[in-house]
Amino acid sequence: MSSFETITIDVQSIKVTVRKKGSGPPLLFLHGAFGYEGWPTFLDLLSEHYTVYAPIHPGFLESEGIEKINDLYDLVLFNLDLVDCLALNDPHIVGHYFEAMVAAEIASVCSHNIGKLVMANPAGFWIDDDPGLDYFIVPDNEIRKHLLAHPEDSRYSDIFPEIDDESEQDQRSIDKVKALSTVAKFLWPVPDKGLSKRISRIRCETLVITSECDPIVPVSHGEKASSLIGNSIHMTLSEVGHLALLEDPETFAASIVDFLR
Repeated sequence: MSSFETITIDVQSIKVTVRKKGSGPPLLFLHGAFGYEGWPTFLDLLSEHYTVYAPIHPGFLESEGIEKINDLYDLVLFNLDLVDCLALNDPHIVGHYFEAMVAAEIASVCSHNIGKLVMANPAGFWIDDDPGLDYFIVPDNEIRKHLLAHPEDSRYSDIFPEIDDESEQDQRSIDKVKALSTVAKFLWPVPDKGLSKRISRIRCETLVITSECDPIVPVSHGEKASSLIGNSIHMTLSEVGHLALLEDPETFAASIVDFLR
């Protein structure tokens, strides 16, 4: 596993763990509903071009303090304060799933302080005839098939692998419950929290990424997001699911690097 620096900062009296690696312009990565252990390949590839900052959101893994963030607006302000605490100047922001929604909310009120925006598999939209899968109700033993295009492929055995150790199983269950309750706080019961009314305020260049085999965020949601942003590009990655960033990290990272250049 690639090495990285771990720093702890105080944001609104909340201790936040931030992983950091690379050199070059700052890039803030906001993870989705599933936190990532260590430093995944796609972040390693991005860190070849940028100084990547990857905070662990309150409510995930070792970061706490989610009880102090009451609503989506609080979450937007928290992330803006995080950028200030890290002293980032005009960072590019890459967000996945519900943090793609948060990144868009940030850009809708603060585009002048952002480089470029990448929304990967973005939550925050509702289409009546194509709402997407409600993964909050998906059983543990079925989650892989909804996150990956090829869940049985041995190449992806390290993504949500089977665990035999009982204590590790218990810890994973605890982490999952924490993550689900955190995301549900901002997305449940309907993920549309009004972003469609605000997203047109985004002025920075934006890339919207969707995945061909993602049942959670259908391609139509990316098309809708892109259509509402004046200066945006929408692209769909083939043969990957919701976790395209882990399933095909090379293509995912290359798409972002090409856009940010």
